[in-house]
Amino acid sequence: MRGDVRKTLPLLAVLGAGLLLRLLLAYVLYPGQGFATDLQLFGGWARSLAAGGPAAFYATTPSANYPPAYLYVLWALGAVTGGQPPAGLLKLPAILADVGVAALLYRLAGRWRGPRAGLLAAGLYLFIPVTWYDSALWGQVDAVAALVMVAALVLLVEGWSEPAAALAVLGVLVKPQALVCLVVVAPVLVRRHLLARQQPVRLVTSALAAVLTGALVLAPFDIGRFASPALAGVPVLGSFAGLVGLIQSASAQYSVLTANAYNAWALVGPQPLVAAVGRWTADSLPVVGSVSASTVGTVLLVAVALLVAAGLLRRDGVVPIVVGFTVIAFAFYALPTRVHERYLFPAFTSGAVLAAAGLAGAAGYVVTGLLNTVNLHAVLAAPLGFSGRGFGGFGGGPGGFRGPRAGGFGPGGGSPGGPGGGGIGGPGFDLGGVTSIQLPLAELARSPLVAAVVAVGQTAAMVALLAAWILVMKGAGEPPSSPAHSR
Repeated sequence: MRGDVRKTLPLLAVLGAGLLLRLLLAYVLYPGQGFATDLQLFGGWARSLAAGGPAAFYATTPSANYPPAYLYVLWALGAVTGGQPPAGLLKLPAILADVGVAALLYRLAGRWRGPRAGLLAAGLYLFIPVTWYDSALWGQVDAVAALVMVAALVLLVEGWSEPAAALAVLGVLVKPQALVCLVVVAPVLVRRHLLARQQPVRLVTSALAAVLTGALVLAPFDIGRFASPALAGVPVLGSFAGLVGLIQSASAQYSVLTANAYNAWALVGPQPLVAAVGRWTADSLPVVGSVSASTVGTVLLVAVALLVAAGLLRRDGVVPIVVGFTVIAFAFYALPTRVHERYLFPAFTSGAVLAAAGLAGAAGYVVTGLLNTVNLHAVLAAPLGFSGRGFGGFGGGPGGFRGPRAGGFGPGGGSPGGPGGGGIGGPGFDLGGVTSIQLPLAELARSPLVAAVVAVGQTAAMVALLAAWILVMKGAGEPPSSPAHSR
């Protein structure tokens, strides 16, 4: 028993150091600070839930554009604080989720390469700046969705089909970007229970577990109001239709080439994002003949999703699952339009497992992480200013496009600095009692040369991952029989 404790000490030290770093950043160096707009929204949603519960939440909270799963967390935070959760408390779930993700990566990488690889994967994830920028500085909750997705991957690798399917759906209910997890889980389950072994009952029970999880999470909320009138009143189906409608509505708020993500679309257009960060161009822009950028991006993402799914129908095991997830998670950031700078976050979870396999992988992981950190820094470090009548050709009035740190959000929000908005001004402006964080070198991170280098570098990383996936499909990495059986 004493030997087992000694074996866990290195992991506990890594987890403790990662947690300490985040606590120092969030509560000592930058207390009460973060990306003010996001924290204000989370605080407002917590207040609404504490006051009125979930039954009419979406009807009474027009700014709400998250699915219900994370709203339960905000509901609890609002309830224990009388509807007034401070910024520090709003950051805590993501900070703790970071530690949970690292612990799961230790297990996942350890299963593949042993305890040392597990320790390296956990450390890489915890200390690469992308992760602590997101949770401890920004105040976003990408780590919470990542925790659910990584848990689903661990269960999938270890053969637990029904729980893996349930968590994959739960991830989508935390953040819609977690749809990438379903691209991995679904084909693996089809292969295991239909193609490799004739176990169709297990496929059915996995699907039922997924549907039941979704139905239970959605049921208390009035999310059916986003469904079509024909489906809104139908039990269960109306909730799922409302979820689809909510995701579509949220996506439509940002019909732009890139919502500050330094991907390939940041290099496109008459006024590309790299030339002026925060200046957005509509993704209706024709880029291939008369075909719009939106269509091209969607086709590219779907093509990669099909490529990953096809590969997972052929091969099972730790390597195909981890590489496949990393590829589709990266593709969600690199290929479609309407992408925000934080959408690459999930790739840094499974990517840490790949990085732990060797020096080349670790170097690629660190370089890509630093590139993406520059992208996050460009948006987080200081307010982005916009001209009074809009930006990038878009109007700034009610219903128009609003960039980062604008007060309005969602239908009917005010224009930056106008009625209903929080105002865009100098350093340290305040939104709902949360101070906007101020970091050095903001203008350097937004300079055209730096932005272009990051966009090219991250695009090159996408290409490298696709090449790696082709090698995996051809049999590189491990015997295709692992794991040997389902539970």
